Amino acid sequence: MDIGKNTTINEILNTYPEAMRFFNERQMACGSCFAVKFDTLENGALMHGMEVNTLIGQLEEFLKTLPTPIASAQNK
Repeated sequence: MDIGKNTTINEILNTYPEAMRFFNERQMACGSCFAVKFDTLENGALMHGMEVNTLIGQLEEFLKTLPTPIASAQNK
């Protein structure tokens, strides 16, 4: 999965459920936010005072430590 500023947080969490830990560690309450279904990484970063490219880089590094994403999301 290619991750960019327009990738929705929901897409990431559907592909990598373990990424919830990444967002929680940054005090981004994505698990309880209604906007997670349509908010992009860029919007999430802005809402939490973060720079989107830095957030993407950190997320990509985190995702490298995880097992392969679930197959159904990979094929989308």
